[in-house]
Amino acid sequence: MTFSIIGRCERTGCYGAAITTSDLAVGSRCVRLSHGRGAMLSQHRTDSRLGDLGISLLAKGTAADAVVSEVCASTADIEWRQIGALDSDGRAAAYHGRRMYSIYAHTVGRNCLALGNILANPLVPQKMADAFTRDPSLPLAERLMKALEAGRDSGGEILGPLRSAALRVTGEHGIDTYDLRIDVSNTDAVADLRALYEAYQGREDTIRRVALEPETMPIMRNLFEASIERISELGLEDRFPTARHRDSWTVKD
Repeated sequence: MTFSIIGRCERTGCYGAAITTSDLAVGSRCVRLSHGRGAMLSQHRTDSRLGDLGISLLAKGTAADAVVSEVCASTADIEWRQIGALDSDGRAAAYHGRRMYSIYAHTVGRNCLALGNILANPLVPQKMADAFTRDPSLPLAERLMKALEAGRDSGGEILGPLRSAALRVTGEHGIDTYDLRIDVSNTDAVADLRALYEAYQGREDTIRRVALEPETMPIMRNLFEASIERISELGLEDRFPTARHRDSWTVKD
């Protein structure tokens, strides 16, 4: 009931993932990423600890096939799981447990791995990988979104609706470029994720600067003035002397 893709950008060293399912809050459970080192998927009766183990191995430089072998050997319940790894050289490996009763499949493309279970047809991962690799000049996040949409449009999972979806892309200094999640949707989680992704456009640099260069970021004037007004209304000027030190902040409209 989940289809997903992990991918790598050769230009930037970013790794990313896009995933959706008819269950809730998929983004927190199934995806693990390490900037410049790899990406890991753990799904189908998900044990998130398998993803944690896999990404720790990838971060050490372990090859994808060795990661999958070690993760499989770590649990007696592996036959209920579906896992995939993409390593620092863009190599991919996957495992499908024998207790999976549904249509399941995976496709390895250049710098990507698409993976799915309880699918409407076995071509879903191939369509996802095709969409991801079609235009390598696009930003990684856009390629991942196009892949997820291709998976949905080629049949997706056997029963819907898609209730949750997520998009993650790593960045330098341990700060993700994107970490967007639809934890519950009443319509189409992939469509909702596309809308959120487009609304977020242009925020990536701002979020990074807030973390790394907070002194360079001006304060929004409406928030600044509203705060001063409320402090005054409540008689809290001694506790919050913002108005007395207006010149200490850079304010913008």
